[in-house]
Amino acid sequence: MAAKRTVTKTTKKTTVDTKAEVKTEAVKPAAEKVEVKKPEAKKAPAKTQEIYFQSAGKEILDKDLTEKVKDIWTKELGNKVKDMTDVKIYVKPEENAAYYVINGDVTGSFEL
Repeated sequence: MAAKRTVTKTTKKTTVDTKAEVKTEAVKPAAEKVEVKKPEAKKAPAKTQEIYFQSAGKEILDKDLTEKVKDIWTKELGNKVKDMTDVKIYVKPEENAAYYVINGDVTGSFEL
């Protein structure tokens, strides 16, 4: 006869100590962020300036005179605009002409 074999299973019992002391830290509520709006600085309106010369039924804008002098300086005389540091324009409506002085030494005139 075969011997009876007995298998006994043992289980390990684990106990959890529920009485263990748990440390908790007090959490401070986050301070509310208050956004302070600065009053917007009022932007000054863009300044514009236009000078018109009117004579004998003609009207000429000052910027047109300046552009004409720049064209003479660059195209006719072959210089660069950045080299033009001082410009004076004299308008003589009775002669229908404008006279210019560039950098104190270059002079000329053109018809209006």
